[in-house]
Amino acid sequence: MKAEQRSEALMSYQARLSASPKYDPERQFALKKRVFDTFDALLRHRGHPGLVQGTRLLDIGSADGALVSVCKAHGLDAVGLDAADGLDFETDALPLADASQDVITSVSVIEHLRVPNMMLGEARRILRPGGVIILVTPNWKYSWRNFYDDPTHFHPYTPLSLRKELLNHGFSSPYVVPWIVKKPAWMWDLKYAFEFAWWGLPFRGDAPAFVPEFLKGRSGTILAMATKV
Repeated sequence: MKAEQRSEALMSYQARLSASPKYDPERQFALKKRVFDTFDALLRHRGHPGLVQGTRLLDIGSADGALVSVCKAHGLDAVGLDAADGLDFETDALPLADASQDVITSVSVIEHLRVPNMMLGEARRILRPGGVIILVTPNWKYSWRNFYDDPTHFHPYTPLSLRKELLNHGFSSPYVVPWIVKKPAWMWDLKYAFEFAWWGLPFRGDAPAFVPEFLKGRSGTILAMATKV
């Protein structure tokens, strides 16, 4: 499939998702606020200032822009880039200057790329020294049954393979943990954190309101961050 066809297929798929009730703008803003809080907690847990006012943030694969809107509402200098902007993250340079961003986020994007070399290389280029990239992607260990139910998925990852991918592209100190939203930071440092996120939290985060919050958050997804030195 050519680059133009890939971009068109991805945009078409996203458009159908966006039209569903699940992607109501108010609901998406509320969900992305939880994502924002989790990213902020992750950065602070790893000794970074967090998503403080004035932070320059790029969201790669920004879709409807909900995360960017949340970031701006918190005083960040945030921008999003997506296929709808005419970009193919496998082949295109990003239209941002070298060392211009403090944080780059990319949620559920890297698994859509056959080869992530351009995206990760461009991310490293535009991060300032000491800047951080944050990725979220399915964990093949738990998603293999339905990973390819999404026809735009191409490349699955495990925690180890994603760690190696980040190291291979010049990032340092990769921290690869389960994607658990708004949970205590100590859960990321458990010896069997991925197993706990899958088996120890019996309900998904969108479980009914009567389910206690401490039982919610079951996840088969990877959260990774790494630093540009």
